[in-house]
Amino acid sequence: MVTFKIDSYAHTLQGQPPDSWEPLERHLAEVEHLTAEYATAFRGEAWGAVLGRCHDLGKASSEFQTYLHESAEREAQDAGVENGRPSRVDHSTFGARYVAKAAGKLQGELLAYCIAGHHGGLPNAVSAEDALQRGTLRQRLDDRHLLPEVAPPYPAVGKLNLPWQAPAGSDVDFSLAFYTRMLFSCLVDADRTCTEAFCNFEKSVERAGLRPSIAELRREVELHLGGFSKAAPDTPVNRVRQGVLAQCRSAAAAVPGFFSLQVPTGGGKTLSSFMFALDHALQHGFRRVVVAIPFTSIIEQTADVYRKALGHFAATGLLEHHTNLQPERETRANQLASENWDAPLIVTTNVQLLESLFAARTTPCRKLHRLAGSVIILDEAQTLPVELLAPTLRALRELVEHYGCTIVLCTATQPALERREGFVIGLQNVRRIVPDPETLFAALRRVEVRYEGHLADEELVMRLMQQDRVLTIVNTRAHAAKLFAELRERCEPDTCFHLSTLMCGAHRRQVLAVIREQVETGVCRVVSTQLIEAGVDLDFPVVYRAEAGFDSLAQAAGRCNREGRLPGLGVTHFFEADKRPPPGFLADTAQVARELLPRYPDPLAPSA
Repeated sequence: MVTFKIDSYAHTLQGQPPDSWEPLERHLAEVEHLTAEYATAFRGEAWGAVLGRCHDLGKASSEFQTYLHESAEREAQDAGVENGRPSRVDHSTFGARYVAKAAGKLQGELLAYCIAGHHGGLPNAVSAEDALQRGTLRQRLDDRHLLPEVAPPYPAVGKLNLPWQAPAGSDVDFSLAFYTRMLFSCLVDADRTCTEAFCNFEKSVERAGLRPSIAELRREVELHLGGFSKAAPDTPVNRVRQGVLAQCRSAAAAVPGFFSLQVPTGGGKTLSSFMFALDHALQHGFRRVVVAIPFTSIIEQTADVYRKALGHFAATGLLEHHTNLQPERETRANQLASENWDAPLIVTTNVQLLESLFAARTTPCRKLHRLAGSVIILDEAQTLPVELLAPTLRALRELVEHYGCTIVLCTATQPALERREGFVIGLQNVRRIVPDPETLFAALRRVEVRYEGHLADEELVMRLMQQDRVLTIVNTRAHAAKLFAELRERCEPDTCFHLSTLMCGAHRRQVLAVIREQVETGVCRVVSTQLIEAGVDLDFPVVYRAEAGFDSLAQAAGRCNREGRLPGLGVTHFFEADKRPPPGFLADTAQVARELLPRYPDPLAPSA
């Protein structure tokens, strides 16, 4: 440990004298310990220790100490320029410059990125534009750039080795960048946690509250499933669901890596995949389960399923993290855990996950290191953005190969993400949890698809009027609104419902609750955009789907005869609407579906 002058401080307390401030030496020691502890999850503790003890070396400069004292006198950290001094003093560049020299070229550069960006975000290495050079790592490490200096002695930096063998070829660059981001995440989280412990002790105590273990979560879910299976009627659909659950639990003992769970819509994959994750995590010593979901309409429903299964452990064991969170769910425990994902079960959106994997800002990066040693379920994996597929799949491989993760691709319409000829970015060694999905799809066949050709809006509305319970899904909000207005004019208004992403989350949940009740007990005609397709548990005997890709058609058909209660098959009508799909992804997938329909009479078959 390096000893600084007795009056070197890291943080002040507003309105308090210097003898109550935090000594810099103590802050560096605490951050060193915590960063190393966080990085232990991926065998980077030696790197984390260096980052922690060097990240705030610049605070030992006389300039920064003067700034602290003057700020304390003004009792406002952001009081602006006074006596020619700036309202902030750069204290991160000195530490970045020091580790860059002390640790050697490659190791030093990786460490320097983390320290230089631990407040403002990861910097770019260089910039092609002169105006953007300021703030790049090269500019900040330039010796000619005058900055406050710190008198020696400086902390020792020993030899640092990567915890894994660097891959050959171009992959090494991605791996090194990803490792840097993981270390950066550990440092940001440790620095903020330690600073909070000094500056906001009450909040720090709240954050340290006890959370349930993976074993406790699994025991509670097992009890829930036991009661659920006893209460469920003995139907063919429920027997298939029990079989899927048994296969998931059996597969949990397998070696960590990539898995796929392809189960038809309504096959019980939400709780079955969750039990796989809990069993697998307990078997292999994983730290948490992360469930990433593409749409907020699904995440709310999925979190409710988990919350019911977890019972009293849900309050502190489950973090629901997305932008549409209901105020009553935004508990204090949820607020704190959303900052750094320190919970055994994370239910979040693909956006939150991808931001953590790729953003440069400190806030999304803070939680990245929590992914190490996790089971990550990618629900509705077919919705991964095609334009981001290459970096996304590369990051998933990195998590499995170097950070002890298991990835589960969970969907009713499994995308072709595995490596094959012409698709070199694909994933390798993906193991099926359900080895024979074709048999499963045949056993759960509850729907037939009828291709109707072109249906004008007038004819479509007339057909909907003739049905007591019917769901229609179209491709644009404007088209949905138009059909709903025309239908409502001709039917009893309280039998017609409209769903759209323009509705706020609370309104959408309210309408869905009414639909769920009315589709069971009365007349219910729903016109919706595609938000209803993935994961929204509704059951209609008849569904109409405007032209789209086969995956969208399969998801729409999953709202038809979902529980298999009809004496025969439900019917999903596939049609060309007056309003064609908008240009881009929807139009492209619809065109592919038109080309494939002659080859696949049953577009719901797994081969299709």
